[in-house]
Amino acid sequence: MTSIIHEQKVLSLKNACVEFMFAYQQRNVEKMLSFCDPKGTVFFEPLGKDGQGKIYELGKAIWTGLIESFPNLDNTLDAAAATDENTVQCQVIIRGTQSKDFADIPNEGQSFDSDHIFIFRLSSGNKIEHIHINWNHDDFKKQLAIGN
Repeated sequence: MTSIIHEQKVLSLKNACVEFMFAYQQRNVEKMLSFCDPKGTVFFEPLGKDGQGKIYELGKAIWTGLIESFPNLDNTLDAAAATDENTVQCQVIIRGTQSKDFADIPNEGQSFDSDHIFIFRLSSGNKIEHIHINWNHDDFKKQLAIGN
């Protein structure tokens, strides 16, 4: 019985993360946030200290900016694996075509296709408490530059 309960818990954790990624695919930031603890934190690792903050503040601002700058933004969830009792790691490919400036990246009308790792830490109530996101930022910027 314990094994079944553990499997259900793992599945429930994964489902919360899959639903978050599906909301991201739908470009629905409010729905993404609904899966998160309002006090939750986020770390966009390639951005260093500037990439650390609250999900409802920094996360919301970055995801909103991405969606506005890449109106066809899409993602493919390649894998979701529970790494412990409240952590799920997701391999995701994110892609889109830029239509306006984003952060320090001028709009050149180019597209990107980038592997991302999302590591979600969830509460006992399956709310996302922390998201750690990593990707090759230099490659992301290179893909969006003219001459690709």
